[in-house]
Amino acid sequence: MVDLHYIHRRRRRRIIAAIAGACAGLVIIFMAIALLGQRAAPLTVTLTNSGAQLALSTTLEEDSNAVYLVADTVPSYDEYAEEQLILENENLEVDDENTFSRLTINEKSTLFFKYTFYVTNKGRSSADYDLALSMSQPSHDASNRFDLDSVLRVRFYENRNLDEHNYVTYAKKSKNYHIDENGEKSWKERVSDVEDSGYAEEFINSNLILKSTVTKLKPQEKVRYTFVFWIEGSDPQCEGEAPVNSALILGVEIGAHES
Repeated sequence: MVDLHYIHRRRRRRIIAAIAGACAGLVIIFMAIALLGQRAAPLTVTLTNSGAQLALSTTLEEDSNAVYLVADTVPSYDEYAEEQLILENENLEVDDENTFSRLTINEKSTLFFKYTFYVTNKGRSSADYDLALSMSQPSHDASNRFDLDSVLRVRFYENRNLDEHNYVTYAKKSKNYHIDENGEKSWKERVSDVEDSGYAEEFINSNLILKSTVTKLKPQEKVRYTFVFWIEGSDPQCEGEAPVNSALILGVEIGAHES
């Protein structure tokens, strides 16, 4: 499991330091992305076929029969903001074949983590499948400070047309409501404090971030997925005392069957 550490917020560029084990009383575990499948890793993707013959790959050209993927190790997270994602990473919006974590100058911490993979129908019949990104319920420290999932942002790309790069951003529901365009109360959290950033879609519940269904995937047809994870430094709850010994575990599960 990878420990990702967190400290107090700074106003513009907030840094999360990797603290040695000797300072365990000060260590905040931010999150370990995934623990599904055969071993602990920053991110694992598991695929279960029932009648269908889907496969996973990390590049478009790869001819793979894999049903299990493991991402590379990710260092500690820095607190990061969507504004920084936009200004410093011009190519982030293109969910290409790269699998990487953007590192700070000293390469000891991560600004965001991005992972791309493909689902391919290797069978002779059309297939349907469900994809889910789940998480364990975050633990709380004795003082009941804010949950770490409350400052997590997940940008989810799902593109069946490989020339498109559409995405949806998810966040835990806000503690304060706003009035939406229909005059109704909404608890959707703002993606960030960037102008016109809009509101994120809510996590489904405390254990499930998102779920998506693909139908009638034709033989040899592919769908490209990209997940981008970061800690949104402009989140209203990302202030004050940080939670102690709080952790999240996340992972992707795909269940497939013939259409």
